[in-house]
Amino acid sequence: MWRNIKQSFRSKTVRLIAGLAGGNVLGLAVGVIGTLIQACFVGPADLGFFRQFAIISGYCFILHLGLFGALQRVYPYYIGKGEPQKAIAVAEVCQVWHVVVSALICGGLTLVGLVYLVKSDWRSALGWFAQAFNMGTLVYGNYLLATYRSGSEFTRMAKASVISSFAGMLAIPVFFVAPYFGMALRQILSLGANLFYLHKYRPLKIRWRFDWGEWRDLAKQGIPMFAAGYGRTVLWSTTETLLVAKALGPNALGLLGMGIMVLEMAIKLPQAIVAVYTPRLIEHYGRTHDSASCLRLCLKPVVLGIIVLTVLALTAPLVLPWVVPLVMPKYGAAIPTISLLLLILPLTLLDLPYAILVAVGDRVKQNVAVYVGLAVFILLALGAIHMGYGLTGVVAASLVGRAVTPLVVMIFLLQRKAQALPLPPAADPNTSPDKLKVA
Repeated sequence: MWRNIKQSFRSKTVRLIAGLAGGNVLGLAVGVIGTLIQACFVGPADLGFFRQFAIISGYCFILHLGLFGALQRVYPYYIGKGEPQKAIAVAEVCQVWHVVVSALICGGLTLVGLVYLVKSDWRSALGWFAQAFNMGTLVYGNYLLATYRSGSEFTRMAKASVISSFAGMLAIPVFFVAPYFGMALRQILSLGANLFYLHKYRPLKIRWRFDWGEWRDLAKQGIPMFAAGYGRTVLWSTTETLLVAKALGPNALGLLGMGIMVLEMAIKLPQAIVAVYTPRLIEHYGRTHDSASCLRLCLKPVVLGIIVLTVLALTAPLVLPWVVPLVMPKYGAAIPTISLLLLILPLTLLDLPYAILVAVGDRVKQNVAVYVGLAVFILLALGAIHMGYGLTGVVAASLVGRAVTPLVVMIFLLQRKAQALPLPPAADPNTSPDKLKVA
């Protein structure tokens, strides 16, 4: 047993995951301090009012039209096939598109914020300004993250997290004078520093080149894939926020927001595992065209990670009633919400089987898996609200929906393995990376 453990720690992949997650420890510690200080000064109602501005950002995200997803799949696919020139050509087109879309969305949100500032509604203005930085991170920042692939590049991702946390700490003194302003400033500084660092040390410092023909080919792949990716991430969180804001009010939205902040601090390890394995799975599929071997490749980290993270998540309800009243006295009512949200930790690792489905290129099954889970969530959430279960009911419904999606994904992958299905991208010229017209 000890020999296996020692061998595991000698593994380059395990060291890489440990380095990526461990590199975030300092940033995590700083982030925890900042969040606890914020929780002492900003109540649930103010936090909920601030977070409601994220709803419009969730819908603005649609404008990038899925090119991020296309890059995430096609770039490592060509690297795996030993065709780096094609990979770079794809990245060039995506770079221009993401920068332009980021500029348009951020500029529009900033303009709206200025309008509210002229009207002397500085609380709303700060909400819009913060969302402008948020959209820059969501659009252009996600493009940058898709280009980070090697061990040294993953280390830079961890450094970006640390710098982001320290930048957010610069706003802490403001909390003692103007808590709401301090909350907005903390998010702006944190997101701005993260995006600046990722851009400065971006792995691909490539030329500015755009071609409408190549863009159309990428969009044909990206839009169907984007529908699934958007549904499982941005649309999901936006729907959750909208349901809580409209049905339960700002106070409940603030409790949910604090729970999400706690989850974001705890989710570093599973995110590190997913970040390391996802490009490897796609590259492996590019070399082998064998989804079954991809599934075997990620089986061990998924199973072991789920066991460990489930144990951690299940012990949280025993600890939170003692900790939350001491460090976040305004958020005692959020304890059930935080306990449920922490169960997302083991589910995060099931992003790896989904990444295989993305590599395979079966857009229909991706969308079926995601929107079946989303539909289950919405129906259960509406029922929970109607029956008076409140915020806990909505979060529990979201958790069930999140569990349904990977279950459907695994069914599709096992069916593919049993039936030895042909490669969808090769069979369908409209979805194959090989059919892209790249320079």
